[in-house]
Amino acid sequence: MTQVFQIGGLELKAFSDGILKTSTDFVLGMEQPQAKSLTRAEDDGAVFIPVNNFLFQKDGATVLIDAGAGDTMQATLGKLPANLAAAGHGVETVTHIVVTHCHGDHINGLVDASGAALFPNAEILVHAQEFDFWMAENTGSESEKVKRQRARNKINLTPYLDRVRRMRDGEVVLGCTPMLAPGHSPGHTCWRIGEGRNAFVAWGDLVHFSDIQIAHPDVAVKYDLDPDLARRSRLRFLDMVAADGLAVAGAHVAAPGLGYLSRRGAGYEFNPA
Repeated sequence: MTQVFQIGGLELKAFSDGILKTSTDFVLGMEQPQAKSLTRAEDDGAVFIPVNNFLFQKDGATVLIDAGAGDTMQATLGKLPANLAAAGHGVETVTHIVVTHCHGDHINGLVDASGAALFPNAEILVHAQEFDFWMAENTGSESEKVKRQRARNKINLTPYLDRVRRMRDGEVVLGCTPMLAPGHSPGHTCWRIGEGRNAFVAWGDLVHFSDIQIAHPDVAVKYDLDPDLARRSRLRFLDMVAADGLAVAGAHVAAPGLGYLSRRGAGYEFNPA
């Protein structure tokens, strides 16, 4: 069932791509017993987190935020196309895809199993710094993790190369403004969508374990390419979102992922919309 929210003048719809199995072993800066308790992890530390996507329509365009994992990762993922279609938004109706960053659970769903574009009419909006890093050629100094992700991203993005818009901070397309929030990846982007205090922020993986990192924003994860930089980005954006009273569309916040932040002690609290 599609959940619909009114934010400013936009009707924002939340969709699930499924759930992602991860582990508290990826948590940095918190002891395992506390991490397991906060996330209600299984005995072995296994945690299942949501993968949320969002869609809105503006000025005749249909804008999707990230594209899910496709059938490339876990059997519990890849549900986005069917959920979109059930709500009357077939993949052919999507005109723009806003990319928070180029990791598998966010853009592997851009292509089908043969590597063809799954969204035949969509333009990709992505921060230039993120696009350029992942599409660069390897020099030999990269980690295996980066090499693997670059190889996958060439599959994901090559069918769209003639319709990729490389954006920079401050540019606006259909009310979408990228704000660089690096660390999780070099060009990880929070998108401010809408105007003034009626805007919302799609924050990608600014927060990965929401039961931990909203209340304890100093905690990082091993998924971050630069954990210290990711921590600084998180602290900066959580403060801004709370201070400005902006709505949040969180990729890995308890489904459907829409809500507001309030300050609580040294951290924050997520209040569902």
